Amino acid sequence: LQDRMRGYMIQLQTKFSRQVDEHNVLPEYPRPSLVRTSYLNLNGRWECAFSKTPEIPLSFDLSILVPFSPECQLSGVSRQLKPGEYLWYRRTITLAKPQQDKRILLHFGAADQTAEVFVNRISAVRHCGGYLPFSADITDYLQEGDNELIVRIQDESNTSWHARGKQSLKPGGMFYTAQSGLWQTVWMEWVPEAYIQRVRLIPDIDRGELELTVFASRPGEGTAVLQGERFAFTVGTPVRLPVRDQRLWSPDDPWLYPLELHFGEGRVESYFAMRKTEVRAGKDGVRRLYLNDRPCFHNGLLDQGYWPDGLYTAPADEAMIFDLQTAKKLGYNMLRKHIKVEPMRWYYHCDRLGLLVWQDMPNG
Repeated sequence: LQDRMRGYMIQLQTKFSRQVDEHNVLPEYPRPSLVRTSYLNLNGRWECAFSKTPEIPLSFDLSILVPFSPECQLSGVSRQLKPGEYLWYRRTITLAKPQQDKRILLHFGAADQTAEVFVNRISAVRHCGGYLPFSADITDYLQEGDNELIVRIQDESNTSWHARGKQSLKPGGMFYTAQSGLWQTVWMEWVPEAYIQRVRLIPDIDRGELELTVFASRPGEGTAVLQGERFAFTVGTPVRLPVRDQRLWSPDDPWLYPLELHFGEGRVESYFAMRKTEVRAGKDGVRRLYLNDRPCFHNGLLDQGYWPDGLYTAPADEAMIFDLQTAKKLGYNMLRKHIKVEPMRWYYHCDRLGLLVWQDMPNG
């Protein structure tokens, strides 16, 4: 009770809490739909501070474990960021002399609610929206040797119009503990001057093809490698790639195809599934959900996506996998995930485990 009166929260632990290693926190590359090998994971211990003013504090008197929000137990802080306050993160990154033909991108999986990032005390990027990823090219702000990275966070939670999901400063009933700050992986990666930014993959099982569109920092041509064959593509222009001997994705056979993309000096890895979903009326006139031209009865449940020890952030991948495997063992083939994260990584886990996933995104 005394802890609660001081503004601290008493939270439960799970068996997965013991798997958290502060020197190796969620170390995997966080974006399996567009993987590069040249990256630096920035999860781990950061300096931390709370303030009432927007100026960078003179001292950072706390330590926080990224990517766990200060409100959760695993962060090591267990303190609520309140409306009108500022939450600060700081860490130093030591870099070699920047290469002339390389750019350095800084990525944030999610920061709740409004974030401003300073590199060597220069504002590099601002972002508003607690559930979406954002990035910045910080090459021109860096120097050889030590570089200071600072993030300033504000979160008005349920006192403003911003999307907040089920967060509340007074949790209870259907509302949960409000959280703030960096709650997804932070990482840097090195890319060439001309690099792939994102891809759009649309499977067409009727024609046995994949429609691929590559978006990049510059126009040009590249090469896709699928099933051992190479295909040319032009940036920004859809191209259709044949898929031999289709193996259709289903909850019982969640098969994924690897895809390799080359553009300029860069190479990325991605993946896709050959599947078709639609709503179709049967002979009785009843509209049903179809998967790969067959009726698919959705037997599922709502997974709110909160963890006792990590709130929005699973303490380990094993915690997410445990949820999904348990649902499958209970006979479900679908989860309605109330998820608040860059969805690609979640879909990846669900694809691997053979679950149909529907998404309830609390961002309008």
